[in-house]
Amino acid sequence: MADTLKCPNCGSNLTLNADTQMLDCPNCGSSFDPNKLAVTVEELEAKKAEPTDPAQSQQAQGEAQSQGAPEQTEFVCNACGAKLVTDSHTAATFCAFCGSPALVGKRLTEQFQPQYMIPFKYSRSAAEAAFIKWAGKGKWTPFGFVSKKSVQKMTGLYVPFWLFNINATIDAHGTGDKIHYKGDDEIIETFSFDRHAKLNWNHVPLDGETRIDDALMEAIEPFDFNALIPYDYRYLPGFYADRFDQSPQDLAGRATKRGMDGINSSLKGSLKGTFDRYNIKENKSRIDSMEANYALLPVWFLSYKYRNKYYYFAMNGQTGEVAGQIPVSPVKKMMFFFIVLGILAVITRFVLGLIMRGFWG
Repeated sequence: MADTLKCPNCGSNLTLNADTQMLDCPNCGSSFDPNKLAVTVEELEAKKAEPTDPAQSQQAQGEAQSQGAPEQTEFVCNACGAKLVTDSHTAATFCAFCGSPALVGKRLTEQFQPQYMIPFKYSRSAAEAAFIKWAGKGKWTPFGFVSKKSVQKMTGLYVPFWLFNINATIDAHGTGDKIHYKGDDEIIETFSFDRHAKLNWNHVPLDGETRIDDALMEAIEPFDFNALIPYDYRYLPGFYADRFDQSPQDLAGRATKRGMDGINSSLKGSLKGTFDRYNIKENKSRIDSMEANYALLPVWFLSYKYRNKYYYFAMNGQTGEVAGQIPVSPVKKMMFFFIVLGILAVITRFVLGLIMRGFWG
């Protein structure tokens, strides 16, 4: 069984180039469209001499069919226990969650079947440049925080998301005031209102991995779901794919909250555009239904440890949006404190000198 996507020209392992969206061969320099590679492999197989033995023919046919999907490998981090899924030839060696290089490979015991995915659009070099630019903006960023060694731990990870389709109803009534002024007099007109509407949101993303900070994932939204495609293993080589450990039922509370937040935002938005102030007397708005689809979304991750605490940087692998935490250097803060003290001391001496000269004439 083939463990990797092979170059039809030379047989070397192929990896996805996020910049070109092509599968590149590092050996012969060839590039292939992922959507056409299966046809190319079939044509290559057809060129091989057919065995004369019927038993050999059946075996060869089975091997040719197995070329369609590479076997996947599960990596378990010895440091934090994270389970990451990738093609068996992926060269990344750092855990996306703790940065540990201690990864042990083993074969998957369960089938990994997401329904949809969005391929990476930003390459490693783009992610590294974005991190350096982002970290450079930190006022208290520690000296030497951005280094070649730390950036090398950048990991491309397909994060498991549940994409919720939410249907809701707005059902509320109350009173609203319109305020006018005639000279110095305030004139208030009060009206009753009823709000009834159907709302729906598609592809509300909630990550299904407990080790990933939910706020960090929300900070790099939105994704462009027009680019969502059925899951295709040919976009996996060169990247990790995490396995979800939270089901849609586990995330129902968060999904409901996001839906209710959307209802309240829409309701209040319609009232603010009509009234100067309002009072919602009864609100029966509700979530009518929810369904979730499993998808892999692209994220570049970098984790780093500073003063016994882990910090995380993330970049949306499709849009380039970045978010994260920058550690604070106590040395820099202390240096700034002493610099300020020194400036204040100079100013104080200067002012005192002026006062003393004025006193003595």
